[in-house]
Amino acid sequence: MQIALLTLMKFVLLALLYLFLFRAIKVILVDLYGPRRRGAPPRPAVAASQSQDARRSRKLPREIVVHPPSGQPSVHQLGGRGAILGRSPSSTVLVDDVYVSDEHAEILPDDGGWSVRDLGSTNGTFLNGAKVTRPTPLAAGDQIKVGKTSVEVRR
Repeated sequence: MQIALLTLMKFVLLALLYLFLFRAIKVILVDLYGPRRRGAPPRPAVAASQSQDARRSRKLPREIVVHPPSGQPSVHQLGGRGAILGRSPSSTVLVDDVYVSDEHAEILPDDGGWSVRDLGSTNGTFLNGAKVTRPTPLAAGDQIKVGKTSVEVRR
């Protein structure tokens, strides 16, 4: 009788150990990749094209204003080749912010307008509060956030 009880307790302990490991791995995966979204219907293609058309109809930017966390803002004209924002001396727009990578983000020409893309930075690049994960069109009035530095896109 005692042997059967001990064997049953071993299996219960083993099951609890596997349940703990499963939950720990699940928490780590959610932390790394974000929560899984279930039941969210895909966006219709028409809505996406309408939002891009509305965005392109806004005024095209001509310059950016870099607002560092401490110091004076600086104005930079958007040339024909775009600009690389970062702490590296080789960057087109030098950003003095410890939270900015050496080559943090790039503003590049895109089909008659401008787009911003993250260059694999540690802290990410944000456009109007949303994280930039692929080249995203810019319009005058947009706010780009790199580290603690804010970059205003102007006409």
